[in-house]
Amino acid sequence: MKKLSIYDTLKELNMFSALEENELKSLENISHVYEYDEGATLFLEGDVSESLLLLTDGIVSIFKHDSKGNEIVIGYFNRYALLAEAATLRHTPLPSTARFQTSGSVIKIDLEAFENLFIKHPNISYELIQSLLQKVELLQQNIHFNIASTAGEKILHFYRQNSTLSLDLKQYEIASVLGMTAETFSRNASKLVKEGKLVKISTGFRASI
Repeated sequence: MKKLSIYDTLKELNMFSALEENELKSLENISHVYEYDEGATLFLEGDVSESLLLLTDGIVSIFKHDSKGNEIVIGYFNRYALLAEAATLRHTPLPSTARFQTSGSVIKIDLEAFENLFIKHPNISYELIQSLLQKVELLQQNIHFNIASTAGEKILHFYRQNSTLSLDLKQYEIASVLGMTAETFSRNASKLVKEGKLVKISTGFRASI
């Protein structure tokens, strides 16, 4: 399938949908697309990004390491997600590491130029706020489920909230983001299938209607 140009990709996004043609062209001029292989690192914890990062293809995992060096997955993101925008816009070190789970691509928008030209645009400001609120909600969900929910509840909630993303992730990756072992995930998913709450499909599972 033919890939969209940077201009056409930007035009597809809600964040930039209100821009005039000349504004989109200006945005295109400060944007560059980068291709990544599966397993490639997009950024490391502690980096300071000079670009606003827009994921345009593939799946990226965001994770940190605990005091023992264990990888703790914060979340997975797919097409058209902004990545690490809070730290980027604050010009502070990135709080986590990002890795491509599949091959993919990112549009990097020069941060200084973006702030000078577009940061005060009402539609862009609104969409940035919405993206940040989604990240806050993700963090709240992670805290809630790690404290209060059973393994089965975590799995069922994940499939209900991530019906598209779940099709592209391996089961051990979903287990990782939910903070459980692959064995625990498999055992509880099988139980949910028997209860009629999950349905087994060729690519894994989906929540029953």
